[in-house]
Formats: sequence, C-alpha cells, structure tokens
Amino acid sequence: MIEEFLERIENVGFSVTRRNENQIFIGLDCCPQWRVFLEDIDDEKLSPVFYYRQQRIEEVTDLHAIVPTVFTAITKACGRSSFRFLGEHNDFSGIEDELYGMYWFPAQPLNERIRKNSKQDFECFFDILMDLYMFHMHQGNILGAVGYCPEDFSFDSPELNVWESKIRGFIGEDESYVSNIRMNPDWLFFRSFSAEFSVFKSSRISSLLKDLATRNNNAESLNGVASKVELVNDIRTTIPFKDEKFAKGLVEALGDMSEIEVISQENQLVFISDHHVVIKFSNCGAESVSEEKKLIRLRQQKEISLLFGDQQFEWNIIDRQASAEFEDLTLELLNREPWIFSAKKVAPTNQGDNGRDLICEYNMLYHENRVSKGNESVKLGKMIVQCKTNLKHSKKSSIGKSDVDMANTIFDYRPDGYMLVVNTQITRDLTEMLERQSDRKEQNAILWWNAFDIEDRLRMHPDILARYRHIVNYA
Repeated sequence: MIEEFLERIENVGFSVTRRNENQIFIGLDCCPQWRVFLEDIDDEKLSPVFYYRQQRIEEVTDLHAIVPTVFTAITKACGRSSFRFLGEHNDFSGIEDELYGMYWFPAQPLNERIRKNSKQDFECFFDILMDLYMFHMHQGNILGAVGYCPEDFSFDSPELNVWESKIRGFIGEDESYVSNIRMNPDWLFFRSFSAEFSVFKSSRISSLLKDLATRNNNAESLNGVASKVELVNDIRTTIPFKDEKFAKGLVEALGDMSEIEVISQENQLVFISDHHVVIKFSNCGAESVSEEKKLIRLRQQKEISLLFGDQQFEWNIIDRQASAEFEDLTLELLNREPWIFSAKKVAPTNQGDNGRDLICEYNMLYHENRVSKGNESVKLGKMIVQCKTNLKHSKKSSIGKSDVDMANTIFDYRPDGYMLVVNTQITRDLTEMLERQSDRKEQNAILWWNAFDIEDRLRMHPDILARYRHIVNYA
C-alpha cells in the first residue's frame, strides 16, 4: 500500500527519496522550502511530519509564521484535517521571538500517524498533499506576491511604527517581540512568543481566509462553559472565549472594527477580520474538547444530552479477569492517542508486573510549541501506566492513595512519564498527590484518566467499545 501511494504522489509531481530504512522524504523540487517526512514508528504505523524553512539573507520569521498558517487554515476550513504546530527557535540569532522554521503535524482525523494497512489514512494524507501541491502552485496569487517586482523588506517604516505601537499599547510594553514590513507580498507582521501570538495585516489574505471560514457549511458548534466546541467532519476543536476576546480586543486596538471569523487547529487559533489575521497559540484540540465536556457535564443536563447523548455508561468489572481486560481496554485506547507511539502490556495476566501494567513510548514534545534549531521535532519517552479498578459490588466508590504505589514505581524505574487509569473516580488526596508529583518536574508528564475520560474515548471509538461490552456498556 505504501509503494502504491508513493507512486501516486510521484505521478502528481512530488519527488520521493528514501533517506534511510526508517524515513521517506517527500518534496517539491521547485520549492525546497516545503519538506514532508514519513517516519517509521513500527511495523504498523508511519508518522507524517511537515516542515517549512526559507533560506534567505533577511530575517524570515514572518514567512515561517504566515505561510504554513495560511496553507493549513485552507485545509482545515475545507474539513480535511486539523494540525498541531511546533515552531523551531532561531538559536543562531538568540532572539526569543524569531522562528528558524516551522513544523506541523496532521492531527485529526489521522492522530499524527498513518496506519500502513489503512487505505482511508493514505487517502486522507493524499488529500492534504494535494492541498499543498495546489497551494504551492498558486501561492503567489494567494499571498499577493508577483514575480516582476523585487521584494522589499524592512524593520522600520512610519506605517510599521504606528501599527506596532498600537499593538504594544494593547499587550503591554514589557512583552518581547519582532516586527517587520514586507512588500511583495504586502503585509505588516508582529510576533511575540512571550504573549503567545502573531498578527499580520494583509487585506488580501484576510479576504481569502474569511471567505473560506464563512462558506464552511459543515461546521456544527455548541457554546460551552469556557469555550465554543466546534465539530467539522468529525474534527473536534474548541475556541476558548478568552482567546476570542483577546483577538477582538487586539484588532479593535488597531482600528479594525470588522466582524471576526475563526479557523481552529490543535494548538493554534486563526482569527480573521477584514484586514488582519491574529494567530493565537492555544490548547484548542481534542484534549481541550474533553476538558470542555467535563465543564458542560457539570453545568447542564440539556447540554449533556445534545453533546453526549442521553445514555450513561455502566461498568461490570466483577473479578480479577475483568480487571485484566480493563488493562487490555486501556491499551487499545492509548494506541489511538496521537501522542502515544506504542503501548504494550508488561507481562501476561498470570505473571507479576512489579507495578507496571503497561509501558508506552510517547512524544515528550507533544504539548510544546517550540523547539531549538537543530533539535528533533519528536522526542521519544517511556511512560509507565498503572491500571486500577473497583469491582462492581465493592463498597468503595473511588480509588485512593492507599490503592496506588506511584512513588515506589517511579523510584524503581525512573520513567519519563507516569499515568494512572481507573474505572471510577480518584479521591481528592490522590489527586493532590499526583499534582504535587507533577509540580516537582521530575517527570515530563504525570497524567490520570478517570471513568469520564475513558467513557469519552469509548464514544469516539465505538469499535473498541463493541469488543469490551461485557465489562462496560451503555446503561
């Protein structure tokens, strides 16, 4: 299936090179700044990585921020994929706000991996590549650049200085930033890493993106507690109200009073007015949807009915064998998570596991939004997962500190991450213990799933639910 796919994209116009046995490079010979990598995860999955890097004399942070954002916004607006972004810091200049390059990863529905035996996955990835091919063919028209005029780049102009001062007045004078004006394409650009946003002024790009955003008739949305939940072709994202308020306030401070549309990604929101585009770093992907669901669940039963359906789950873990199957269920759910590369059981059910039910290889950089130049965009870590269950007829209704041997497990094995998964709730004392361990920063990640977290994922993966209905099912 892989070879058929590679031949197909070569016929379109991409070049394909096998760098080594574990990496395939996909490029456009006419535009070397666009690079795509397919990395082998294991015998079953590939990891797709996009990278954009312009090699020019002048500083090009604006190009690295704007060009990938515009391309991925078009693809997301068409309902094909959402993306997670990872900026590459310019260590050479040492300037906090400069971008040496930009990585991005196709998140939903691919979950940042391509199953080697899945025609559906390859078709989704092919559609993204075709969007890239068409974008590179028409990027001059999209961005507003023409070949018969020279580029003009500057860090200083009267127009830029006035525009920049309005932004600094809005965010505060203490925030670091970079800014520039560019002609051909024609825009003003401002980026602040500490304030977690970029903004550029380009009526041409704004008009194109706003038209795409407003023409998206497949989107459904629901106002939650802290954000709006948006669903486009099974791609679930959120638009936090605080980020929307920030973007509206910023463009109004720039004298732009037009209506704002938004295109949401996994960790980036693109707010579009008639003249400006605000790129706001934010946790707004699948994980934020789960958090918003919890808030909605606490707020109003009517919204629970609209978003989750009327049926609740019932657990039927009655003995040790069912508890072992709970580990199998957790294993399958973990293997669907985009930040998990592989998950496996430590030992058969009838053998001891020394406190380690499951071991995962995971991406330690998944929640980062920047890496240093020259560093990999993916960093593998090892995570120990402990699974704890309460039997159906037990008098206990939650898992407490005495039920979990987290401290000794972490001390004995020194993992990069630790995760606890339970089929019920965890007590406040155990929650506080997990939070204290997280605050120590000794591990890259301390995570926990309770029954609500598992049930949310089972709603998203009914095929897994079907295999484990004897231990958990709709009530």
